[in-house]
Amino acid sequence: MAAKKRSERRSPGGSVPPNGNQRPDLRGRPAGGRSSRALARAGTRGSGGDGRGSLMLWSAVFVVIAGLVVGITLFVSQSGNGSSSAVVSPSVVTPASIPSNGRTLGDSNAAVTVDLYGDFRCSACFDFTTGGTEASLVENYVATGKVKLVWHDYLSIDMIQGNSASRDAANAAWCAADQGEFWKMHDWLYANNEAPTEAASAFTPTRLSAIGKAAGLDMSTFQPCLNGGKHDADIAAEQKATPSDVTGTPTVFVNGTLVTGGQPGTWPQYEQLKAAIDAVS
Repeated sequence: MAAKKRSERRSPGGSVPPNGNQRPDLRGRPAGGRSSRALARAGTRGSGGDGRGSLMLWSAVFVVIAGLVVGITLFVSQSGNGSSSAVVSPSVVTPASIPSNGRTLGDSNAAVTVDLYGDFRCSACFDFTTGGTEASLVENYVATGKVKLVWHDYLSIDMIQGNSASRDAANAAWCAADQGEFWKMHDWLYANNEAPTEAASAFTPTRLSAIGKAAGLDMSTFQPCLNGGKHDADIAAEQKATPSDVTGTPTVFVNGTLVTGGQPGTWPQYEQLKAAIDAVS
């Protein structure tokens, strides 16, 4: 299996992941030659004869152009835009039968602790979560009581793009944790992120509310928690306490030891995690 690169932290002045939703350049260009002269004559001839026909023709042309502009604008605003796309159910679901406590999944007395640093917008984290690595870890080690999996927020995409959508998604997950539903919300957030563009539009306040509702959360407590950014300060404090080895997402530690991928700068596949866990268990 090919190794996948993590989403690395970069300075705010660094490059931004490409966004495929660029609006086409629809700036008008001045008409020249005969078309300009014909249009000028049509506008000055009055209401009869050939002048009226030309004026009606050009009016129809402008109506068609205006319709195209409006249609393209609506298409661009809806294509790949998290704030307007429908909320979808997760295809990879953390088993509800596994015990959890806050952001810790599994038996609290498990001999091995796996610490996972992630970002709900991160495309590499999306691959880690939905591509089989996390599911295999949960099935073979967490569900059997050998490992407990602990989630930590590391806002790598906010650092890259200079916005707060990763923090807002993390706050939404903490709000779900207040109801004992962190791992359910974890699954729903990854199902609705904008990999590979990592677009902030995936996690607008309106869409996070819709995701929480679709996940079946108690909205009477979730919505005020989301609106007020109840856990923003906790998440900010967590960033300051992040180990220096964490420079991108996902980053994984097994009993405090960093586990890397098959190549430098890549996140671990299941094979690397299995070897690290078996070595200490």
